[in-house]
Amino acid sequence: MEFHRLVSTDKTSFLRLPLELRRNVYAYILPHTEAFDLRFQRGNGEAKQQSESNKEGNEIVWRLGCISILSTCRQIHDECVDMIYGDNTFVIDVSFDAIEFNKRWRTANNLTPGRPYLFLDHFSQRNLMKIRNYVVNVEHVDDYTGMIKFNYSGQGLTAGIQGKVQELVDLLVLVPNLRRLHVHLIDGAISRLRFPSARVLRVQDVTIDFASQTVLNPFMGVSGVCKATVTGVSETYATRLKTSMAETRGAPRR
Repeated sequence: MEFHRLVSTDKTSFLRLPLELRRNVYAYILPHTEAFDLRFQRGNGEAKQQSESNKEGNEIVWRLGCISILSTCRQIHDECVDMIYGDNTFVIDVSFDAIEFNKRWRTANNLTPGRPYLFLDHFSQRNLMKIRNYVVNVEHVDDYTGMIKFNYSGQGLTAGIQGKVQELVDLLVLVPNLRRLHVHLIDGAISRLRFPSARVLRVQDVTIDFASQTVLNPFMGVSGVCKATVTGVSETYATRLKTSMAETRGAPRR
């Protein structure tokens, strides 16, 4: 008999089990994230690998499971929801016009299809408060690409992206006990140096401008993170931001 059916038929006995043992059952049948080496994925084209190589969290995939156990009773529901949202890692992509949950899952054939969801709209506020582990990619496109995509450039583009970052931070500052927060800046100019496109380079010369890392400034308002990581920025800025995010809530800012 499947675990969730066994729990449904004998939930009183199941709830008498120690919490750790119940959590082991949940971990076996509920959706959960895991690290997956994409090199062994079937049908993963080189173009797709290159387009995603400048993002963090690509190796984090969901293994789909059964959520019917959530309907068994309120206590089991609350314990399961705490695990689904509290123990898994959520990969978030922040761009000029969206904050998206980048859900990628692993199939039986070792494929990892993905689908974006509007993060702040897709989940209830109650469940958003339960998420403890984040990988956040912030995409700051170069001025030329920004003008094409959004009809913005320079300071206007930076301010627009920073506004979206602030929307996410407004949520994170309310979440108690953040465990992991990996913030990664994707700088359009730097990306073009690593993966040059002849057509774009003819239009505009590329220079690395570390002023673009200021789009991450709202993360200075986050604190109490157990494990903070910052990449894609200068070493000095990364150290400063990590130190700020790791400070105890209520501690005086330096």
